[in-house]
Amino acid sequence: MFPPRLPTPPGSEPIPSLILCADGGGSKVCVVIRSRDGVEGRGTAGPCNVQSVGPGPAIQALLLATYRALSQLPRPYLPAGLKIPELPHDPQQPIQILPPPPPKPFRPGEAARILKASHLPALSIPSTPINSRPPSPETFRTLLPPLNVDAFQYAWLGLAGISTTGDARAFLPHVVNGLRIRSDRVKITNDVNLLAAPALDIGVKHVIAVVCGTGTVGRTIRVNQPVAGRATPDSDTGRCVPEVGSLPLEDVAVSRGWGYMLCDEGSAFWLGRLAIRLLLSYADRVSSCAIYASPPPPHLPLYDELLRYFGVQDPMLLIELTSLTSWEGSTGEAVARRNAMVAGSARIVLSWAFDRSSPPSPHALADPRSPDDPMEASRREARALAKKSIGPMIELTLDLLGDGSTVTPEDTALVLGGGLWQSRGYRDLLLEGLRKQGVVFSQVRVVQDAAGEGAKGLARVEFA
Repeated sequence: MFPPRLPTPPGSEPIPSLILCADGGGSKVCVVIRSRDGVEGRGTAGPCNVQSVGPGPAIQALLLATYRALSQLPRPYLPAGLKIPELPHDPQQPIQILPPPPPKPFRPGEAARILKASHLPALSIPSTPINSRPPSPETFRTLLPPLNVDAFQYAWLGLAGISTTGDARAFLPHVVNGLRIRSDRVKITNDVNLLAAPALDIGVKHVIAVVCGTGTVGRTIRVNQPVAGRATPDSDTGRCVPEVGSLPLEDVAVSRGWGYMLCDEGSAFWLGRLAIRLLLSYADRVSSCAIYASPPPPHLPLYDELLRYFGVQDPMLLIELTSLTSWEGSTGEAVARRNAMVAGSARIVLSWAFDRSSPPSPHALADPRSPDDPMEASRREARALAKKSIGPMIELTLDLLGDGSTVTPEDTALVLGGGLWQSRGYRDLLLEGLRKQGVVFSQVRVVQDAAGEGAKGLARVEFA
């Protein structure tokens, strides 16, 4: 007689073998999803600064980028039963403000003639929308649903606007609900912390991580020994569940990151703001000829390119353009889009300051050093703006060394992230300014893919 047959235990759901890393800033969020064997999916969406856009729009941007990243993975890597909703038509493009097409190419000197003929008052603030305004960014009106299955073993979210543990705790319920993930499997930090991920392999005691994108923030991070997670039985299901590995990165100091109203000097937003002020100051000078014996300075190609970027011919229209009077959406979303638009003009300034190579203009053929050469004058103006902008970034970096008793440059790596550090000329201004203060770091690294580096570092810990 055969012994009674034991009941078949209920099937258990497979343990998720994906990790997620998000890099969210004032202009866009990038999500990288990585499998145990290194397969990656990537997605982007619009602004994700939790403080400026608010938690609701931030989690929607995060969800959109996450769904886009999941849609890039091969089907065998997707969790069983996962439903991906309908997404905007182009999953490769972030929802963000883009430089508008030029309204009409200027003929030489045309913008200057328009300006001189306008007889501008001291303040000109249009109360009606202007046709040349850059188009509003695409908005995904339908709210995306939370994930319908448990998809991630761990998630590391590096988000602008997360400055304290209180900020992280306040945003955590939105993440838990949106990503369908346990709270102990989520790490929420400022986006600057992602820059320390490469330090797991370079043998330093500390990392000074400095972000210079739409905004600015810096952190000093101690590099400890990594502790891998272990598999332990779950008390409810009995199946083995991997414990959360401990990321060996510990914040020990912070500098700024207070938002554009209180800091962000040196950022793309700040440099774009300086560019707008340059245009407005030029407009004031042209409209004040009655009190000058000398003619106004020439209208430069730099001015034309900035005006085309903003989609206006009259610089004074930039006052209304940078206000929030005619932006659509919530105040937080309008601020994020406006700031991204202003920040985008920094690329033009840095291009003229460091990267612009062009044949000499007729003014320069007789004397290459001629002060009347409009191309060279544009480069000088742009370099002056860049030098003015970099000073606060030098101060921010020096602040992160403290008094030198604990953190020393020779045992510390300087890791730079954010759009402006992709300009070699702007980086060189920072490093030269630090050298003048006697500070030379053991290593300097520029991280172009913070979410990707964070995902690799997280995978080394979680999949160890």
